[in-house]
Amino acid sequence: MAKSKQAIPTWKLYNRPWYLKLLFGIGNYFKGVGLMIWGVIKAIPFKIWALLLAIGHCFQGLWNRFVKGDWRTKMSYLIMGFGNFSRGPKQFLVGFLYLAVEAVYVLILIFGGGPYLLKFGSLGTKVEYMDYSGDFPVKVDGDNSLKILIFSVFTIMLTIFFVVMYISNTKSAYKAQQTVAAGKPLSTFKQQINYALNDGYHTTILALPIFGVLIITVLPLISNILIAFTNYNYLHKPTASLFTWTGFDAFGEMFGQEFGSLLWRTLGWTLIWAFFATFTNFFFGMFLAMMINKKSIKMKVFWRTCFVIVIAVPDFVTLMLMSQFFSFGANTATYTGAFNHIIHEWFHIKTENAGGVNWLGGEIWMARMMVIIINLWRGMPFTMLATMGILMNIPAEMYESSRIDGAGPVRRFISITFPYIMFVMGPQLITTFTGNINNFNVIFFLTGGGPFKMGGYGGTQLLITWLYKITMQDTSSARYNIGSVIGIFTFIISAVLALIVFNSSKSNKQEDTFQ
Repeated sequence: MAKSKQAIPTWKLYNRPWYLKLLFGIGNYFKGVGLMIWGVIKAIPFKIWALLLAIGHCFQGLWNRFVKGDWRTKMSYLIMGFGNFSRGPKQFLVGFLYLAVEAVYVLILIFGGGPYLLKFGSLGTKVEYMDYSGDFPVKVDGDNSLKILIFSVFTIMLTIFFVVMYISNTKSAYKAQQTVAAGKPLSTFKQQINYALNDGYHTTILALPIFGVLIITVLPLISNILIAFTNYNYLHKPTASLFTWTGFDAFGEMFGQEFGSLLWRTLGWTLIWAFFATFTNFFFGMFLAMMINKKSIKMKVFWRTCFVIVIAVPDFVTLMLMSQFFSFGANTATYTGAFNHIIHEWFHIKTENAGGVNWLGGEIWMARMMVIIINLWRGMPFTMLATMGILMNIPAEMYESSRIDGAGPVRRFISITFPYIMFVMGPQLITTFTGNINNFNVIFFLTGGGPFKMGGYGGTQLLITWLYKITMQDTSSARYNIGSVIGIFTFIISAVLALIVFNSSKSNKQEDTFQ
């Protein structure tokens, strides 16, 4: 007889105190996050192996097509497009395009990126100097390490594109050979255009945007990442333009004694700021939308317009106005700033300092509280508008059924309204959280990262404003390699948090729930 399982006591399932339920839920969440991270780590070797196999299959295909191909196909391995345009006028344009790609690549390699790529290992050795051998002094240009770095990355990207087109060229030549051998007609130029605009439309329409992303986004991103492995600083700009590879030295400085303490304190405030800046806007904006959306509220259009005006005004204007509104003059005998003037003249509240309260530049806790409150005013209308659109699309039958079942307003909000809003706005919250990690405008225009204390620590300084301070604010001591390390660190933090939260959200796990 099978041994019966021991029954689980009912209290363990239903009668737990709220704090045990909360701790149990938090534990399960972090357990799921840990398992997900471990799953990603375990998958890395398999992904690398799959990539190596795919590369191997590409080379195997190249070899097989070369062995099985006729002389025209074999010539296309040397002259791209030969296997197409040599088979008649129908394939002439395709072959010409492949040949043009090869010609442009060779010209760029010889006269453009190639010379820079040869110097990529050293980043240049020739120093700029003045030549006094002639009648007049002549400045002889030396190597520019930054230019070498950027053009080398561009050449490598161009080479990858060329390799892809080269493989495509061999496939096209071999396919044309098989078509002729089977006695079938080759596709004409008109048929190829029709294919590009129908079956291959996705490739055609995405070609130009992908090219733009590679040049405008990927190229600068890779170049900035590589700067982290050099000694590029203020000494190399603008006159001394040579810098060298230093490996992980900049990372050692960043996490070492010089910057380590400052890094972790700045990271801590950055995460705190991102959390409060995201969820204060979300909850206040949501409740504001619910209040305006109530049937008993009159003049809905007027109230919506009042808050939309905040969106219409540029951030620069709003934040600069707020910084002046809460300004403070330490060396004045009268109260400065509109808010200090109001609390003194209208409410007769006196402060110890003659200039009033230093709201944004005095105590760190006060400056942090003020930037969160000001950001709430600036960002709440965005959430309000998004939430109002969601509230209008929640089926009225759900609320009616809940009323029949005896659910009150709080229960309806917890069981219907909030889950629906969270499902729709979950991805937006992740985007907002990541954006607040890199929210440069609010901090820079309100406090500039201050108030600054001993050791250069800024009380409201984010990683992104710290990066700006290190690289741009004081060019006489700029540390571009350290700034690149901060950028990499910020990207990793943002990407990891965004992936973890999104993969554990209902928007990802229960995609079909509200469809």
